[in-house]
Amino acid sequence: MRALIAGGCGFVGLNIAEALLRRGDGAVLFDANPLNSEAARAFDALPGDYVVCQGDVRDPGSVAAAFAEGNIDAVFYGAAMTSGPERERDAPDQVLAVNLSGLINALKAAAAAGGVRRVINISSGSAYGRHRMEGAGAVVEDETPSEPESLYGITKHASEAVGRRLGDLLSIDVRSVRLAAVYGPWEIDSGARDTLSPMMQAALAAMEGEAAVLPRRDSQDWVYSRDVATALLALMDAGDPGHDLYHISSGTPCGVIDWCAVLARHDPKFNYGLAEGGAPATINLHSDSDRRPLSGGRLTADIGHTLPNDPEAAFKDFLDWMAQYGAFWKK
Repeated sequence: MRALIAGGCGFVGLNIAEALLRRGDGAVLFDANPLNSEAARAFDALPGDYVVCQGDVRDPGSVAAAFAEGNIDAVFYGAAMTSGPERERDAPDQVLAVNLSGLINALKAAAAAGGVRRVINISSGSAYGRHRMEGAGAVVEDETPSEPESLYGITKHASEAVGRRLGDLLSIDVRSVRLAAVYGPWEIDSGARDTLSPMMQAALAAMEGEAAVLPRRDSQDWVYSRDVATALLALMDAGDPGHDLYHISSGTPCGVIDWCAVLARHDPKFNYGLAEGGAPATINLHSDSDRRPLSGGRLTADIGHTLPNDPEAAFKDFLDWMAQYGAFWKK
């Protein structure tokens, strides 16, 4: 496989690239940002080959130039503005342009280039909307209505419909995935993410010798970034998956405080706890309550892939990555 990854130098994109290169495949990392030097160091040691193509998904010519790298047979569209309220208010056009127009440019370029077997559009559980994620029980594709309220969620929901329609019109196989809350290696403050994960916030606090104070004890379907990448490759490899929308979610809930406990075992000087007596929290959980988990049953039933359900193993792998590539986070 030789895959073009739109947003290839961002969080999920870097994990996809790493997974491809580890198994000896090729990757074209298309991104507005350059490749971080620590990521380059890691990728250079892997058996696959890669090229970095800087450009803007909002520019059709720039996207077409990325496809000119040649022999691309798979596309992962992971370019996104993960916007908070301030960016939504101040730059809504930017959010829509990257999350929607960029996907359109990628689909048209893929059709024009020829030879692309499948495009996977990376969407989000945010497409359901906060209200639909409240309550008990797992969220199942096609059973829970989508009522997104943020521009990020709205554009992710719309991107799935755009992919479905243009896939038919352009005769391209387009599948969308909704990710649960992702944490793990290669999460970077690239300027496109307004909502860095609380797992990353805690890791940075530990590395900087600061305490992590959480507003509450959370528990949800946090999914490890390397497991996300493996699942995406499995979906790309599958013959005919059967559906055009899948969840990528872990089977075992865990919490930021569980991650903090592992960090403290690794570094006894690291302090963490819950905010008490009106003291301010230093970790932003981005929500006052836990959301319902996304069911991963459809992915298992259709292609036989189930994500690992051992958070402790993921935490250990994350610690190993931090030991090797912690400089990735240094400014």
